[in-house]
Amino acid sequence: MWYDNYTFFDKQKGFTETNSAQIWNKELPDKFFLPIELQELLQHSNGGGIINGDREFGYFSLYEISDFYIEYQFDKYTPLFMPIAFNGGGIFYAYDFRNPTNINLVAVSAGVLEYESSIIIGKTLKEVLSKTINIEDELDILYPKIELTEDEKQVIELHKQLNELNTNRNNITPKDYLLTKRTLENKIKELGLKTK
Repeated sequence: MWYDNYTFFDKQKGFTETNSAQIWNKELPDKFFLPIELQELLQHSNGGGIINGDREFGYFSLYEISDFYIEYQFDKYTPLFMPIAFNGGGIFYAYDFRNPTNINLVAVSAGVLEYESSIIIGKTLKEVLSKTINIEDELDILYPKIELTEDEKQVIELHKQLNELNTNRNNITPKDYLLTKRTLENKIKELGLKTK
């Protein structure tokens, strides 16, 4: 089977009932279906975990798919994503059923359930699990951290000083407060013009 080359860190008894559609599809959209690769995995181990390098795939049992779908409000935010696993750090693996004749596997953060914030990570579980990097690294490629310039860092620091000054304004003379405030605001203005 396709999953034989992967290391299971959690293995359960396989699903054997023949009426699986009635169990897993409760409260899920009619467009959803169990891809054959997922059926095979659940028959091998109904829920469990696979690890490949830094890639962790803690997948849900047949019963849990609809529970995660409802509990995390996929029905409200991304109704055509069917969650099937977690990465161990708050990222869902999900099937994207927006085009049911051509479904993809996507990664989407549990904290930012939006179609726009997801990333396609593959067509099959075999493809997705053959990668060894942490799924979060794939999201970082899509949403790289913004590097601030030295001037932008200074503006942030000056705003902090201005907030501290306002918080402590009753502890200094009005004259010192106004002079310091004006100086900080002028520096912020100067740096703001340089960064535009």
